[in-house]
Amino acid sequence: MQARNACRRLYAGSWLLPVVLFVTVCGSTMASAATKVVTDADKGSTVVLKTGDVLEVRLSSNPTTGYEWYVHKQSTPLLKPSGESQTDAAPGEGRPIVQIFKFATAGKGTGVLLLHYVRSWEPPDPNEEQFNLHVTIQ
Repeated sequence: MQARNACRRLYAGSWLLPVVLFVTVCGSTMASAATKVVTDADKGSTVVLKTGDVLEVRLSSNPTTGYEWYVHKQSTPLLKPSGESQTDAAPGEGRPIVQIFKFATAGKGTGVLLLHYVRSWEPPDPNEEQFNLHVTIQ
């Protein structure tokens, strides 16, 4: 009878080890993911990310003039857009905002994130304002 009860306790607790391992592995992966925030001041610099990190780019903008930041088609494929938002403008016309772009890492390597500040209805201009960021994903 004691052997039977011991087997039941062992069987009932056998689910605990896989759950603990799963939580440990997932928890350590999730804990190591970080969000790196860059702004206008980081233009032309290099940022190092790890696989699973998120890159958040915050750029000043004034959409009442028609200009907005857009991800350039020649931007690195190592970063995948994962969200876009903006801050609220102060009351009144011509007040600046901050456009916020979020990117998920999509592989290891190096590349350049490129955004351009344009009016969407105008043809490309070689003198358009650009934001570039060199990215290394480890």
